[in-house]
Amino acid sequence: MSEIYGIDSSTYHRLPPEDQQAIRDSHQATQADPPTAEATTVADAPTVEPPTFATAQTPAEAVEAIHDLPLPTWSDIPTGFPDEDRRSIYEARVETFNERRAAQAQAAIDRLEPQLSDYDALNGATRSLEYGDARSAFANDPHVQQLHRIVDEATTRPTEVPAYLRTGGGPSTDVTRLDITQVRTALGALGIDLPADATPAQVQAGYEVLALAPDGVLAWAINPGQQVHFETPVAGAATLPLPVRGGVDLTLVGQVDMSGVQTGIDFSQTQTFELEVQMQGTATAAVGRTPLNKYYEWGSRIAERFDAFPELRNMVDNSPLLRNVVKGLPIPVSGSYEQFAGTRVTYEAVVTPEQGARIADGDLAAAPNPLDPMSMPIGTGTLIRGQTLTGSHFEANYKLLHLNGTTTDLSGQGFGVRRIDANTFEIVAGDVETVENDMFFGLGYRGIGAIGLGADRSLEERSMSVAQLDLRTEEGQAAYQAFMSSGQMPDWSPPGVLRAGTTEVLAADHEARFGLEIGGFGWSTQINSSELEIVSTRWADGTTENTGSYRVGDNHYSQVTWNSDAAGQPVPGTTRYGMVLANYDPALASYLYDAYNADTSNLGAHQSRDYDGNQHVRLEFTESELIALRDDARGFMQSDEYRAERFEALQSQDMGGTSFTESLALAETPDEVFRVLSNDFYQYSMSEGLLGLTLDTGQNTPGTLTVRDAG
Repeated sequence: MSEIYGIDSSTYHRLPPEDQQAIRDSHQATQADPPTAEATTVADAPTVEPPTFATAQTPAEAVEAIHDLPLPTWSDIPTGFPDEDRRSIYEARVETFNERRAAQAQAAIDRLEPQLSDYDALNGATRSLEYGDARSAFANDPHVQQLHRIVDEATTRPTEVPAYLRTGGGPSTDVTRLDITQVRTALGALGIDLPADATPAQVQAGYEVLALAPDGVLAWAINPGQQVHFETPVAGAATLPLPVRGGVDLTLVGQVDMSGVQTGIDFSQTQTFELEVQMQGTATAAVGRTPLNKYYEWGSRIAERFDAFPELRNMVDNSPLLRNVVKGLPIPVSGSYEQFAGTRVTYEAVVTPEQGARIADGDLAAAPNPLDPMSMPIGTGTLIRGQTLTGSHFEANYKLLHLNGTTTDLSGQGFGVRRIDANTFEIVAGDVETVENDMFFGLGYRGIGAIGLGADRSLEERSMSVAQLDLRTEEGQAAYQAFMSSGQMPDWSPPGVLRAGTTEVLAADHEARFGLEIGGFGWSTQINSSELEIVSTRWADGTTENTGSYRVGDNHYSQVTWNSDAAGQPVPGTTRYGMVLANYDPALASYLYDAYNADTSNLGAHQSRDYDGNQHVRLEFTESELIALRDDARGFMQSDEYRAERFEALQSQDMGGTSFTESLALAETPDEVFRVLSNDFYQYSMSEGLLGLTLDTGQNTPGTLTVRDAG
């Protein structure tokens, strides 16, 4: 690496002239002789200027200086210019701004990174040890990781100003009140890894980095996967609180749900925000203990202890009617059944982590707004449903054991907008049918308080019209305005309407949650989840695009796509299989890299690749590549007598494999091979299995591997 003025020369030459001058001045100042004590007086002491990236003595100072760079603005661009020209000028400014941030951050890293020459005064072994320790401490400094993050975000998203710079200011939350576990979680969500054995200085730096984050980012980082449910009575009537009772009421019910950060097939990072409000009328029949029964039981225990109210207790005990009303039925079981009907409006949005952070902090202005489509980041979108609903709810209690369940059928209309790229937007509108089932089991009493485990399942079918519009064109803008104002879906009419057709969507979700209910309020947090979605979109030209996807949790996603012709037959060669393992263990990621990239001509001399921190891993295959992988597994199973006999027995008896490699070898079709690869059960043994096949067969794994740092 060639250096100039203490930093990498290529980085220096990418900097603008004023930054190069700052580096030269800083270098010359460090080379000059320090002034003598006699030559320096209080009167002529120079004014202390804030450190720049070139004069910063620590990574923390460098981060602060780079964050203080002036943001690109619109205000001085003449309003008389066409919108496209104004946007082009502004985006050019943003690109220049990001180029400068990336170059400054890289220059700071190059200049502040420990050098071996710094330890020339030490002997060989001590010199190497001290140098290694210094490099490790430098790499684990959260401010250094923040500098790397600046380089990454400025180069991968050159036309975006990061949200935390746009919001400005630090959080109102006092980060010093967070414990170390919360700090480590929050830093991890921001792409910074605080080691388990962090030094006090590294911990302090972690708190300082969090102090720079706005409230929204901090709130999202600490509270992903949260769901809040609330219920407010509006009106109603009921019988007296007897052991057998009934009633009707009108209730406002709402729920807010924020998913964790999910990684798509293109490594895009998104969250799903859902806000629903429904008005429902309910008819209830119940049997069992009432609040009066519980209060009497508690009060009588106190009265017995102090020998109070003997006449009242005798009157209750001697009257069968009063005894059942006040003390309850002579069985420890209670329950209720409800029928309800009403309407629900749901706003569902796919947002970036930055938007999700602001929403989690209560800033709903960050949610995508279909009325202002150009403000929506690429890949984000909304789906708004208006549906009528009918359903039922039951609950049962045995002593402190509590069980309840709800089934809801919804039918109605929905419309949505999604931004595909800088100028292309997809709009949909049509019928939406949904079935939901929720179950909760725990300890306590509904209406008073309960805590336990819940499971939510839903199945939704959407039959909708779809069109893709180019908003650069007047025709596209007119079609979008007609859709937003009247719900009118356009016909296929280039150049404004790039494509039009119909889409059928089948979506199934499952969630397991831990939560609590207190009165009409409930809170829960996700334990695990899975999502299945099958989409078939038939365009006006007769072709059909098909996608099947499956997600387990936030970090395991698989997808199959294929095209069909006008007769509905799959088009040969169009089927593609892909899967993403997000936040994958670095050791397992290195095994996968070796399986795809090892020098098969000299496997004995192969050196494994090491990754620093979790990685996002994508595997992609064609049908022929999956069959080739299956053949590699079969070759392995037939490479010695014992494995060959076992493989033959498994085939003849139609038995499934007990290992990843056996399951691969038994697969018959590309779909079956991919089913094994994308099985969540094998996500941790897959990397070792594929590397084992490479070492055994001397052939790299078929398909395409892409690895990207998760930070």
